[in-house]
Amino acid sequence: MTTTAYRYRWQATAHRVLGELLAEAEEHQLPPLMWTLAPTGAITGEASSLDGHTVQRAAVTAWAAHLGATVTETERGDGRISLHAFMSHGGERIGALRAELHPDTD
Repeated sequence: MTTTAYRYRWQATAHRVLGELLAEAEEHQLPPLMWTLAPTGAITGEASSLDGHTVQRAAVTAWAAHLGATVTETERGDGRISLHAFMSHGGERIGALRAELHPDTD
């Protein structure tokens, strides 16, 4: 059984890793993303849908390249395109990068 203490520890570790990622982002001039921490400690970096396709794609691609991740593109039935990449840091999978490209937002 997973206790609340474990979840807080996982989130605290993810918080530290996110701080490291943000320091790397500043050093390497990576675009800012929206970040969330799950109760499991997983980190998700998401490009803002308000930025349009070109900027969103560039943001996810830049972060994926920096982290050595592969971006997968999935076309949805409603015209959206989902970008997704699992990210690792220090040899350990820590979460995902993502973007939802909506039709006619570029």
